[in-house]
Amino acid sequence: MLSGAHPAGASGTGSQTAYTELVAVIHLHTSLGDGQATPLELARSARSQGIDALVITDHLIERVAYAPWPIGNVLGVSVSQRSVVSTGIARYVAALAGAENDTGVLVLPGLEVSPYARWTGSLLDRSLELQGWHRHVLVIGIEDPEAVARLPAFGNRAGGHYGGWSMLFLLPAAAALWSASRVARPVYRESRLERFRLRRRRVPWAEGCVGVASLVLLVAGYPFKVESYSPVGGDPGDAPFLDLEERVRALGGVTSWAHPEAAAERAALGVRIATAPYPELVPRTDADAFGALPEGVKTLLPAGGLWDAALRTHLAGRRRSAPFALAELDAHEAVSAIDLRILQTVLLARERTHAGVLEALRSGRMYARWTPEAKTPLRLVAWSAGLSSGMAAIAGGTLRGGGPVAIRLSVAGGDGGMVTARLIRAGSVIWTARAAPPFDTTVKDDPDGATFYRLDVEGAYPYRLISNPIFVMRGSATEEGA
Repeated sequence: MLSGAHPAGASGTGSQTAYTELVAVIHLHTSLGDGQATPLELARSARSQGIDALVITDHLIERVAYAPWPIGNVLGVSVSQRSVVSTGIARYVAALAGAENDTGVLVLPGLEVSPYARWTGSLLDRSLELQGWHRHVLVIGIEDPEAVARLPAFGNRAGGHYGGWSMLFLLPAAAALWSASRVARPVYRESRLERFRLRRRRVPWAEGCVGVASLVLLVAGYPFKVESYSPVGGDPGDAPFLDLEERVRALGGVTSWAHPEAAAERAALGVRIATAPYPELVPRTDADAFGALPEGVKTLLPAGGLWDAALRTHLAGRRRSAPFALAELDAHEAVSAIDLRILQTVLLARERTHAGVLEALRSGRMYARWTPEAKTPLRLVAWSAGLSSGMAAIAGGTLRGGGPVAIRLSVAGGDGGMVTARLIRAGSVIWTARAAPPFDTTVKDDPDGATFYRLDVEGAYPYRLISNPIFVMRGSATEEGA
């Protein structure tokens, strides 16, 4: 148990609050999508490895469709892969619930979503390219199948809307009605043979073909909705990502950028599918979290990097939520090949439930750790900031008050080797030490104004531990959550 201590009667959090430490593994794929392990196999493996919670994130929809503008706004030639939508959303949620009931491990339903991708180039000169399809957002904690079905995502027309482009489907509808009327009304062709007049019914092949083609278009286009952002139109910028984040927040879920520093490129059917790294979307959008480990170490985690820029923006009131750091595994393999101990997110939860996990994720009461295979993980035993008045805050919390701040940090675990601990204030390293865990220290600081502190501990590769920030405001109350 770790505690965030606050004096009785203080505004904000009230009396002393204790939290349960839950070890979670986030971002796993199963056989219900493009993974190989079943949810039950993963849950049983988690139980045997001492894991408290799994966040399963199969792809919501894996569908790519293309047609030139303007047809590409409403339909196109499509290719699909197995996903939550094709498996059945209700079946997906039920399978995860069954794995949880069987093992006692918390199994949270999540999704990996591509909010937007855009076609460029042309088939004619072999330059056709789909850009940005692998800019993935993890959506965690939405368990209503109808709400999941309507999420705004690339390729998910059910999450779109009826608009002007939907009117294009009136053309095949009119053609189908015309075809039906012509087929239903007999047409005869007459000819004369000496004194006889021959009358033969003409088979309406052309009209029938038009009707069949029209019906095919109507079936392919159903439910006749269009995506909010055209995949063959102009670049909408960050709007698709902000829309998804806002929708998920309204539904009570959590969003997290997945593998933001990873690039992806492949070719399929002569089409190039490419995604450049996208760490800049962490500060530019409003997701609740991001995958700091392993794909955030280059530009996001360094002192003064993109994460610190995002936190400063939030501190200045120009961003609704602070992006918190987590570890993600992104495993697709068979269960025998997955080590759930390598990349973990350790949560401080009020209760051992789905709601407790979501609340901890949303509040930033967690830390991320990366552990070498078959090694003992690092553990953040204590991480808090306090004032001489007795007010204190832990990860994700906001400390309000004047005077010097005492930042306490305590790290244990590891393999006995040396690690480098860095205390970062608002993007600058203000204290560093090299020691072998366990160690426990308190650093005194007296910032001029609003700021935040975070801890980065690094050992022999890939040993790493990343705390989430504690915010300090020069006010009179202590709050949880930034």
